[in-house]
Amino acid sequence: MSKMPLYRTLILSGAVLGVLAFTGCGSQDQHETLKVQQMNRWNMTRIGILYQLAEQQYKVGDYDKCTDTLKDAFALKANFAPIYILAARVQIEKGNLETASDDLNTAIRIDANDPEPYYLLGVLYQRWQKPEVACDYYNQAWSRKADEARYMLAMVEMEISLGRLDEAQNTLESKLVYFEQSAALRVALARIATLKNDFATASKCYREAVTLMPEDKNLRLSFANSLFCARQFAEASAILEDLKKSAAPADKADILMILGQSYMGGHRFQDARNCFQEIIRDKPEDTLAYLNLGKACVQTGDLGIAAAAARKVLRNDPENVQGMIITALVQQKQKKWNDAGATLAKAAKFAPGDATVLCMQGLNAQETGNRDQANAFFEKALQADPKDAWAAELLGKSKPAAMTPAKSDDAEPVGVAPQTAGSAAAMARLEVSASK
Repeated sequence: MSKMPLYRTLILSGAVLGVLAFTGCGSQDQHETLKVQQMNRWNMTRIGILYQLAEQQYKVGDYDKCTDTLKDAFALKANFAPIYILAARVQIEKGNLETASDDLNTAIRIDANDPEPYYLLGVLYQRWQKPEVACDYYNQAWSRKADEARYMLAMVEMEISLGRLDEAQNTLESKLVYFEQSAALRVALARIATLKNDFATASKCYREAVTLMPEDKNLRLSFANSLFCARQFAEASAILEDLKKSAAPADKADILMILGQSYMGGHRFQDARNCFQEIIRDKPEDTLAYLNLGKACVQTGDLGIAAAAARKVLRNDPENVQGMIITALVQQKQKKWNDAGATLAKAAKFAPGDATVLCMQGLNAQETGNRDQANAFFEKALQADPKDAWAAELLGKSKPAAMTPAKSDDAEPVGVAPQTAGSAAAMARLEVSASK
């Protein structure tokens, strides 16, 4: 053996012995720690793989396999919050809400900064009909991730259900610029405006939402409803006519109903009649369609069809006051004052404080020459509703010294013949009540 190889061999041997001497038995603890760290890293890798598999199984709806995969992940005993969150989702789908709650609270103990378990706890408490608690959890989720619109909207939804409309509105308006592409935020604002009977604002918000999501048919239908309530009948009709063209059979009747009511509001009575008749062909027992058909036919002068529609309603529901009002309107148009008086007297038994019935009774009394009785009916109508503009106008015409409130949209122009004014005003009231 040459000297050089021997020399190198001795150096290498010395180095190895030196390392062994340096580490010795005293490094056993470090070695064990290293093994534990390596095992933990391996377990986390395995959990990550199992989690991805379980997540795919959850997405395709295979909850049993997902549960089995999660059990394997739990067996590794690693603190990994996402597996508990996913387990909670599975339990929610299965209806095991208490188990889901336990899993979510475990996830929070592992990672208190993750917003998702707080959000899902909000979902659970919303299902348990505890909106205050649900709202608090949604708020906690949003506070941990302020750029997540889903958390904010869930909190706002609870505030709306709790009647905190101003708080919900302020929250949404403060984030309009930040979430400028969010249609859902504008829909929520529209809902709040609707609950406040501010239909003009609701229409504005729905218009913005439709601009962001023009293909969403349900959203466009909500927009049309808001326009109808804002008395923008022409624009509502245009949207509904377009929706009708591609409506699914299950949705067609609802679209036709509000389209017909929009036509009524725009004085397109023949078009309205056609809508209601189309509904009845498919749904021959639809009471609201018959009532609306009766209204439209009173306006078009098809009194026979109007009377038949009212009879259909009253056969199925003998106490339906709107059916009686339509019957009385037909009778008044036909100058059958005694018959109209009897019909209205019957209606008054079922709705003694109904201002429309009282006003029509007053008009009937006028036509039969009993002015004092007419004034008494108009006064009763005002007592029932002191803000009723139609009753005040009728009383003012019949008894000029009477004080009359400011005229509203329901009031008819001065100078219209009493029976004509009665028909139009009664129709307007029926239109509002039928659309609710």
